[in-house]
Amino acid sequence: MEKKCPFCGELLPEEAAFCPRCAKSVNQRDPAKKPHPTAAKILKWILPFFLAAAVLAVFFLYSRPKTYEGMGSVTYTDKEGSYQLLLHYFIDQRYSPLAEFETVAGTEERYRFPLWLYVNRQDTGEDASDAFMEKLESASVHIEQPDSPSPIQCTDPEPMELNPGAALGTLIDFFRESESPAQIIYTLNMKNGDTIRLGMELTIKKTAIYNFSPEDTDLSDSKALQALIDWAEAETEPEDSVNVLLPAVTYTEPIFLRGRAINLTGSEENGKRTTFTAGIQMQRDDDANFWISYFTGIDFTGDGSGVAISAASRLWTKECRFSNWKTAILGFGNVWVNTTDCTFENNGVGLHYNSDNISPSDSHFTGNRFTGNDTAVLLDKVPADVVMDFGGCTFSGNRIDIDNRCGQPLDTSQTIFESQ
Repeated sequence: MEKKCPFCGELLPEEAAFCPRCAKSVNQRDPAKKPHPTAAKILKWILPFFLAAAVLAVFFLYSRPKTYEGMGSVTYTDKEGSYQLLLHYFIDQRYSPLAEFETVAGTEERYRFPLWLYVNRQDTGEDASDAFMEKLESASVHIEQPDSPSPIQCTDPEPMELNPGAALGTLIDFFRESESPAQIIYTLNMKNGDTIRLGMELTIKKTAIYNFSPEDTDLSDSKALQALIDWAEAETEPEDSVNVLLPAVTYTEPIFLRGRAINLTGSEENGKRTTFTAGIQMQRDDDANFWISYFTGIDFTGDGSGVAISAASRLWTKECRFSNWKTAILGFGNVWVNTTDCTFENNGVGLHYNSDNISPSDSHFTGNRFTGNDTAVLLDKVPADVVMDFGGCTFSGNRIDIDNRCGQPLDTSQTIFESQ
């Protein structure tokens, strides 16, 4: 193939580097390119922008509102420190997170328990409720639960006198028909924009219910009643409901409950009511001491000595009458006793509290009438710093109405004190 000069067309030898005719170079060269900046120069320009962007990103991640979530407990941290938040239904259980709670539903129309929010300093364990509440913008509680004809309900969270050691409390109401499991969730919105969601899972177990009445059970005397109680203590679970409708007879021998809760309901026939003249002794069983025995519509008639009900396990008396005992109701050991709409007349002591180290069942002692007692109410020791509500009670003709030796908080704003 011939090689020609690209400028004058002269034939050229194959190895020629320039044209002998026009003396121009015939080798084609790429045009010189401008040198690219080195990596060091690029880094010099980019690095300040990269560092500035990283600082802004760290600041944004640190300062933007955060969301904290947990079941039972959660650790919350702000610029002033770290806090342990936890839930529990017991008073003064501020160091025991409760992520899951199983309770039971028997024959009561409605059940209620409190769910407390405790706040502790993470490093020292000290109560940090006051400091935390100053940072709180708003609080709410909602329940995530299955569809139910009787849904679980709750009150708005707020500080409660019932438990001054808790930052907030809400009251949870449920029914035998309530479906579970359900999640009870506190949502706390902080003033700095942070959000805390703290929950507890609630499971409701429907207990077995045993009902006995004179139509199907021998309840004619103390021996027969004691035999039924002994059977229930041996053959039923502590959480089962055992309900006994008593005939309008008089039980003349002591009855013993050995820790298992029994509900006794009296009846009336031809002007005669179910009556106990030798009292009931309630012993303690740690495995069953959560459950309450309810005594309703029963007369307890003494001879001036002895104790009508000696209670070492939980008790609630309703619409009962206590007459002529050295002590009508004695709560001792580790126990909580409530009495509502009852009559205490001509006793040495009507209601005597000498108990400690247990959570309260309820704060109401309402609707009672105390007449002609040496001491209507004697409070040696009460196990919780809860305000005992004596609203609607009447004190008349007692030598001492309330002997509050332990300085228990009382609400007597709606109590009637009649002069002798």
